[in-house]
Amino acid sequence: MWKQIFILLFFVGVFSIAAAPGASTSSPDNALAPIGETQTIAAHSAQWYKFDVGGGKNAVTATVDADASDGLRLAIYTPEQIANWQNGDALTAIGMGSAHAEHALAWFGEFNQAGTYYAVVYNDSDAPLEVNVRVEGDAVTTQKTETQVTAPNDPLLPQVPVGDGVSGRIAFVDSSGGNVYTVNGDGTNLQRVSFGMDPQWSNDGTQIALARQGPVAGIFTINADGSNEELIYATNEPRSPDWSPDDSEIVFSYQGATKGGETRCFRGRCMETPSTTEWKLGAVALSDNSYHDVRSSEIAFTPTWNVDGTIAYNDTSIGLMTTLSTGEPSANPFIGDLRVTSDSYNPLRIMSPQYSPDGAKIVYMVQQSPTWQIAVANADGSDAHLLTSDVALALTHPSNVAPVWSPDSSQIMFLSNRNGKWEIFVMNADGSNVQQVLKNVTDTIDIQYDFQAGRMLSWTDAVASQPE
Repeated sequence: MWKQIFILLFFVGVFSIAAAPGASTSSPDNALAPIGETQTIAAHSAQWYKFDVGGGKNAVTATVDADASDGLRLAIYTPEQIANWQNGDALTAIGMGSAHAEHALAWFGEFNQAGTYYAVVYNDSDAPLEVNVRVEGDAVTTQKTETQVTAPNDPLLPQVPVGDGVSGRIAFVDSSGGNVYTVNGDGTNLQRVSFGMDPQWSNDGTQIALARQGPVAGIFTINADGSNEELIYATNEPRSPDWSPDDSEIVFSYQGATKGGETRCFRGRCMETPSTTEWKLGAVALSDNSYHDVRSSEIAFTPTWNVDGTIAYNDTSIGLMTTLSTGEPSANPFIGDLRVTSDSYNPLRIMSPQYSPDGAKIVYMVQQSPTWQIAVANADGSDAHLLTSDVALALTHPSNVAPVWSPDSSQIMFLSNRNGKWEIFVMNADGSNVQQVLKNVTDTIDIQYDFQAGRMLSWTDAVASQPE
């Protein structure tokens, strides 16, 4: 469809259709207006901008002015690309900016469908950069983003109390690719320990694994206090590291080959095959940092390792699948929607699975339009049911996302925007006794969630002492 919508695209230089999401300190939810105001983008971060385009064939120009262009990228995204991304697909740009005589970066194109489009400026450098971003065109309108306000009390939504906290220590990231922090479960001893995405405690609580997509893309480990950083494997677009039960290996997903995107002819009739990008699984043995493939389907995200050695992962076109570190993958999903009474296959939208530490359960996210909610099932996929749900008649429709287990498998911690911004909550494993926790942290640190299956939280039973 977007071949029809996107009429013309031209640059000075080489055009790349794929853009890595990279680090992000903003998101479509709080995108700014591209009206030329100076903004500072932190190192290895990004700033989102949004603009509306009217109907008809309309030319659009996007420019970035900055003192230095090294490490800057400009990507343009369509409404459909953003919707697909928020549903768990890879983020792919319809256009990328290039060097220009009068600007650091510029993009020129035309659209013929009305909608809200996005321009994202990525700072891949090691230093913050000041930028001015403008998007202009005869049918382009921009509006300033209003300051976020607390969500109004909704009589149909249950009021959630603020709890005293939880035991153990939490690792969390403020955005995908942003700052990684650790904090005690009672809100004390907050420390910034690194940057990246998808932080995951080792089972013994002494190390954290995380992914980075720049400046060096790969899987890293750090000590609990942020010291002794080590790149254990460099790869393209790494995501979602998870530790084996004995902490001897780390499994992760990464971007593999791109297939299709070519013309095929048969008996004088030709057709275009769409291009698809594979997401594969790999594992690294920490004894010598040796790598091996983990067999999976062609779209494998967010692997999670169970105590019995089973690795579950999410295939966005199928459902939750299983494999082994050195064995054969399953042929069918153990959680999905096969629609056996229908001729068509229509899978549930599922993201972010995680086995409980005792191996008995698996928690995950499922789309309950217009929201994402949290579900749980037995480890074999039986007794799947929602723990949180959308209230159709409510005034607001908050999402509950990024679930993780407590070390004793009795509680689930998650993010929710029920109060108008992303904050941290906890509930019992059966969905009862929901409480807000770490409010002093989220009152200070702005958390951004981008609906791209990011593992925002990790929970260990180790507690750090207060520094003297």
